[in-house]
Amino acid sequence: MKDFIESVINTGNFVIADMEERIDKMYIMGKITDEEAVYLRNLAAEKANDALQIDIPTILAGLEQRVSALESKGVVVWVPGMSTANGQTVLYDILKEGQLRYCRYDGGRASTSLSPGKIDGWVVLASAGGAVTHRVEKDSEGNIILVPVDEE
Repeated sequence: MKDFIESVINTGNFVIADMEERIDKMYIMGKITDEEAVYLRNLAAEKANDALQIDIPTILAGLEQRVSALESKGVVVWVPGMSTANGQTVLYDILKEGQLRYCRYDGGRASTSLSPGKIDGWVVLASAGGAVTHRVEKDSEGNIILVPVDEE
C-alpha cells in the first residue's frame, strides 16, 4: 500500500489535504506503519503541486461576499456601459493588474459612461469614503498612471 500511495504522490496530481486524509486512513486501518505514514506525509508536502491546492470555489465565494458587502454600501464594480455620476465611487481595476481600487469621478461632466481613466477627472481613494490618494492620468503613450496626491 505504501508503494501505491507513494506512486500517486510522485505524480504531484493531488490535493494535499485529501492525500493526508488518505494516509491517515491507511495508517488507522493498519495498512501502513507509523514510519511509512510519516514518510508519506513528508513526501506529499514536498511533491504537492501548488496550483492544485487553490480552492477556487471558496475563493470566489469569499470575493462574492466582499463585493456584495461593498455594493450594499453603494459602491459597485464598474462594468462597460455603466454611467458614473460626478462624485460617484466605483470599484475598478484601473491599472489592469487584477486589483480593484476605489475610483471616483470628479470631472467636469454631470456623468460619464466612459471607463475610469478614459477622460480627466478620475481619482483613486484610500477607501469607499476615504481620502484621495492618487490622480488618474495618462502618460505620453496613453497608458494610465496613478499620480500620488500630496497631503496638504
